[in-house]
Amino acid sequence: MSYSKLPELFPEEKAMPLAKYYYDYPMKDLPEDLKKQIFGPPMDVEDAVKPECFLDWLKPCGEYEKVENGYCMLPDGSGYICTYMKIPESVEMKKIFWYLNWLNIHSKSMVLGHGNLRYKIWNPADHWDHYFVNWTDKTDGIHTTESLDLGEGDRQYDTIRHSFNLREFGLTDERIEEIKASGCNVNETSDWESFDEPGAHLTLGQIRPCPEGGFERRSVEWIGWRPAKGGELIRETRTKCDEAYLRKVAYHTLLEWHHLLDFINDLYEEYHNQPDDAD
Repeated sequence: MSYSKLPELFPEEKAMPLAKYYYDYPMKDLPEDLKKQIFGPPMDVEDAVKPECFLDWLKPCGEYEKVENGYCMLPDGSGYICTYMKIPESVEMKKIFWYLNWLNIHSKSMVLGHGNLRYKIWNPADHWDHYFVNWTDKTDGIHTTESLDLGEGDRQYDTIRHSFNLREFGLTDERIEEIKASGCNVNETSDWESFDEPGAHLTLGQIRPCPEGGFERRSVEWIGWRPAKGGELIRETRTKCDEAYLRKVAYHTLLEWHHLLDFINDLYEEYHNQPDDAD
């Protein structure tokens, strides 16, 4: 992977104080044991949570799926990806949640068409642009432009992340209380993704206390599925998916989240009290 060969920033971006997080915090590769999981054989399909049971993946603190880092093709031609990582006690969750909102806002000196430097610093090899579709909040979705191969030449994809209510798909008060009782917050909404080509991804995620200290991030995607009105799941058969793609997405996801931990403390300290449009 050529993620160490950074695309050059535009002059307007280089002039921003934020540029140091692009150049001075180099991305590191994943630990070898984790890479072996991602680039090894696919997981047993029987260990994947079935799309029709997707809410079963949401678990109380201390409970896990048999496989937390892996991928596989499902019998119907759709795909499954799960990723997991620990977040050390030195990183407060408020900093990560602050960043996940802050990166949707273009700063005052960003030039339309040049992408979003706040997003580029998260994964310099792949990230380009990130913003609220309505430029205000996520009500109408979040737009992302990125590649997924860590600088190996794949095209950039435009994605819209749409929010949907999990209660419409069977998330009950009882299940919410069970998860909360373990010390884990429950987000009653999640997202699905549409693209600049036919296809859809259904996603879930949890950031929750880790029994060993600190926090942990779990995520899962069903490639080729999306929610519909009335609590129905739709199989989007036009979605492109194969094992190579699943490995690529898993690697991209884990690498960028590990990289975020390298700079989030410094970034938060410098920017969280500045105006939303600070460069």
